[in-house]
Amino acid sequence: MIAARNTLERAFLIAIKESFIALLPFIVVNSLLALVLAIVDVWQPSWQQSDRYLWLSQFGQILFNFFPLMALLSLSFHFSKYLELSAVAVASVSIGSLIALHIDSHQQMAMTQGFSFLFGDARAIILPILVAYLLRFFMGIKTINFLKSTQLSSYLKLHLNLLFPLITCFIVVTLVMYASSFLLGQLFESFKLGLESSGLFSQLIVRVISTHVLWCFGVHGDIAYMLVLGIDNGLQQITPNLTLSQFTDLFVLLGGSGATHSLLIAIFIASKDRNMLNVAKLSLPFVLFNINEILIYGLPIIFNLRLILPFIIVPVVNTLVGYLLVSAGWITFSGNEFPWIMPILLNGFVAGGSMAIPLLQLLLIAVGVAIYLPFVRHYSLQGKGDNFDKDLIKRIQLQIDIDKIAERNYTLRQSEDLQTNVALEKTIKEVLNGELLLYYQPKVSLVSRCVVSYEALLRLKNRSGEVVGPYFIPDFDQAGYGNLIDSFVINRLAKDMRQWAAEAFHPRVSLNLNPNSVVDKATQDLLVECLADYAQSIDIELLESAFISDLQSVEQSMVNLRAYGFSFVIDDFGTGYSSISLLSKIKIDGIKLDRSILENIKHEKGRILYRHTCMLCKSLGFHLVAEGVETIEEEIFVRSAGIDTVQGWLYAKALPRQDAKHFAILQDKLSERQLAGTKKGAEAP
Repeated sequence: MIAARNTLERAFLIAIKESFIALLPFIVVNSLLALVLAIVDVWQPSWQQSDRYLWLSQFGQILFNFFPLMALLSLSFHFSKYLELSAVAVASVSIGSLIALHIDSHQQMAMTQGFSFLFGDARAIILPILVAYLLRFFMGIKTINFLKSTQLSSYLKLHLNLLFPLITCFIVVTLVMYASSFLLGQLFESFKLGLESSGLFSQLIVRVISTHVLWCFGVHGDIAYMLVLGIDNGLQQITPNLTLSQFTDLFVLLGGSGATHSLLIAIFIASKDRNMLNVAKLSLPFVLFNINEILIYGLPIIFNLRLILPFIIVPVVNTLVGYLLVSAGWITFSGNEFPWIMPILLNGFVAGGSMAIPLLQLLLIAVGVAIYLPFVRHYSLQGKGDNFDKDLIKRIQLQIDIDKIAERNYTLRQSEDLQTNVALEKTIKEVLNGELLLYYQPKVSLVSRCVVSYEALLRLKNRSGEVVGPYFIPDFDQAGYGNLIDSFVINRLAKDMRQWAAEAFHPRVSLNLNPNSVVDKATQDLLVECLADYAQSIDIELLESAFISDLQSVEQSMVNLRAYGFSFVIDDFGTGYSSISLLSKIKIDGIKLDRSILENIKHEKGRILYRHTCMLCKSLGFHLVAEGVETIEEEIFVRSAGIDTVQGWLYAKALPRQDAKHFAILQDKLSERQLAGTKKGAEAP
């Protein structure tokens, strides 16, 4: 139960983050347009009557109004992905509910008005999240999932079973949002009356807190504040020559809502999160002019419990400190006007005519940095120390890839036996509910007893925590998903090789590829992209069946990959397709003798066959590895047959990356001790 809750919480944060990152190009364009128009308004007001300015102004306004709808679509897509729902269904219910909330039963809606009301409604950001979780809940009720047949396409069955959950979700969401909107409207009306009768300081604090809380829910704080409360107290005088709006520009919103300058500096000082740093760099040119939507939506601040608290606290602290000093008369103002886009320090100098205000601004920024720093560090530590987010993203992506391939191949599989499909579905679910791992089995030299290389072997950690062998590979291959397994192995091996290299450990590793993947251009490109830097240390193990089925294509693929330094080994030689003539045709570097022929050495014919196979392969120049050595007797035999590299449970089973490295280090030490003991014995009289 706890694990499921943690998964849902992580999925929520990842979906929020990816939803607004996907909107970054849209947000950047909006920010750029706002900056251009603001600069024209301040420094070239005569251009405001030009056709180009009017066109650009209207374009920017319309584009800005589209943001809630764009956010609704992006949130619908990403929450659907991580909650395994239909994005079209979530978006449809969200838009339908939004339309229903705007219909007045006492007044006929003129269709000539269009649907402009959809664009400016802040509820568009809340709706898809609420719809996604409710729809997921209703889909979990088996009694309203009336289609059970496995003979239907999973995609078709999913959407037909959406009928009743979708209708129920629409009704519940619309009623909840309607009731919430009504109650909040009543609350805001009472709040507005009380606020109008309060003092200026109370109004200022309420405004700062309200606007920043609204930002945390993805709503433009200042615009929503004025729309909801109908109050614009920005022109009220706090002190001679200083209005409330000027006060917030000078002392509260240092770089935009949330005192963005402090947040940026804290990120550049303490953040180790690559995404956070990239968003900060992208937003920097705009933040200099107090436009910080890129930072708010890109990190994001929205729905991000790790950053919401300092985002509200810092402006409140700035308000308290600034108001205290201003009301005490310690700072005076010249009355000079300055635009909201004027960078800080410069606006402070213009407003005061001295360095007093810029110095106070620097002090407030420093205090803000101190408040933001622990939150930024905590954010980075969670991102660095916990790989759950990345694993969840990979698992969901694997599900998406499987769904795509499953739907594409459905028409080819529908005539297969029903029981086979049921078993395959069960296997896929077991893999998706578990965790794919890559273990490494050492290959040991019989001469030095040192580890000379490893074989990368796939493992599955199931839901109960047990690590098991890749029993699912035949089913995945049969279903056409073999390339997904190979992609996982290649990517994970590349990651492990990088980590080993960083630890000054440079092992030789072999990996097995599906016979069909060898000739696949995409797989070859992935090998080069991920492992080209380590190609001299990589052996690609191929089954004999790969050469039998399409020798010419396999040889061409080998030529392409050899150019980067990869080597090739025949795996499981001696089983099924063994052909002596094949050895004279193909260009390979080594051969792994399968355990099945080693098991036959208990018979005289089996021993003769094994020895002569070794003699033949060695005479052809192939390096030999005896696979599956499990007893001392088997080791003695393969040594007598001329083999000096072995692999098997007698030495070690497949091990996790770090354990494999430690095993190699231990074997090296044992080898050194034996060598030292041999030398000492030889030197003794």
